[in-house]
Amino acid sequence: MNLKKMLVLGGVGLASSAVGIMIPRMMSGKNESAVSAPVDASADADHEDHGHAKKTDAAPKADPHAKPAADPHAKPAADPHAKADPHAKADPHGAPAKKPPGDGPSFVPFGKIVVNLNDLTMTKFFQLDVTIQANPDHEEEVRSAVEMKRPILNTWLTAHLADKTIDDIRGKAGVNRLRREILDNFNSLLFKDGHERVQDILFEEFRVE
Repeated sequence: MNLKKMLVLGGVGLASSAVGIMIPRMMSGKNESAVSAPVDASADADHEDHGHAKKTDAAPKADPHAKPAADPHAKPAADPHAKADPHAKADPHGAPAKKPPGDGPSFVPFGKIVVNLNDLTMTKFFQLDVTIQANPDHEEEVRSAVEMKRPILNTWLTAHLADKTIDDIRGKAGVNRLRREILDNFNSLLFKDGHERVQDILFEEFRVE
């Protein structure tokens, strides 16, 4: 074998051995890089969680067509078309209920009065509790007139009763006569137009002692 062929064969052998050494190293390098760079699953999970949180934590937009919630403590509005109950009782802590016109008579308390009867011994006391009966249409007018002229009515009634004897007020006839006298004079003292607005005089108490 000549020298040239020996050099060629030697070069080929060196090249083959070099290639055989490099290929395993290249393969092992790829595997090491794959092992040394593991996928961080937790980071990806955190990234997904944060992204989800950003989407779900966003405040919902208000619905412009939504109706406001009812206040459970709010009082119901009064019905303007509701009719008044004619049998409803007056509130004891409020204003007295007014009777509708024509629904029976109205009563205006006048009060008590005590006098000495016209007796020689001046020991007979006459106690009277008077209530005025009026038409419901005239109740407010009568009530206002009585309050305005109460001193005049008291003065007249005191003098009139003090002039009575026990015989003047005795029995049914005496009581009804006294009622008629008070009725006529109250109407004339309260109203100067001659129109009688006081219908009757009632005695809540009638006592002689």
